[in-house]
Amino acid sequence: MALEKKFKIFYLFIILLCVTSIFYAFFVEFFLGYKPCILCKYQRVPYALGLIIGFFGFFKPSNTKICIYIFLTFLISVILSGYHVGIEQELYQSIFNCSDDNLSILEEGKLLESLSVINPDCRNVNFAVFGVSLATINFILSFVISSFSYYLYSYAKN
Repeated sequence: MALEKKFKIFYLFIILLCVTSIFYAFFVEFFLGYKPCILCKYQRVPYALGLIIGFFGFFKPSNTKICIYIFLTFLISVILSGYHVGIEQELYQSIFNCSDDNLSILEEGKLLESLSVINPDCRNVNFAVFGVSLATINFILSFVISSFSYYLYSYAKN
């Protein structure tokens, strides 16, 4: 019974973390006016998925396999955010189109229209907390959560 309580607390933490992270990302985008790059948008998906899985786990804490789904979800987040951090640090080039080719448009009307929908370049850190990019914070947070969820699952199996 004590193990179920630990899992329930863990899932509640995951729910709160996911809700906070998603709201913070939208706050930075819509209220502070920082437009996210395509990788920033992709990094929101594991948090939305983690929120759903967290709800399942919270209402069914006896099913320890849900913890593996949390692990896999945040492992994907580690990969995405690690890839994004590598692009920010210019360790490698992005495979995604992280910038626009507005210069190749010759028609004036289309050029003006395309300038209004410019996507930020994934290499540029437009918003940081204490000098650390949100992708780096996501990488660290996702690594800790995936590690802890794996540990918790291993602890429950033994």
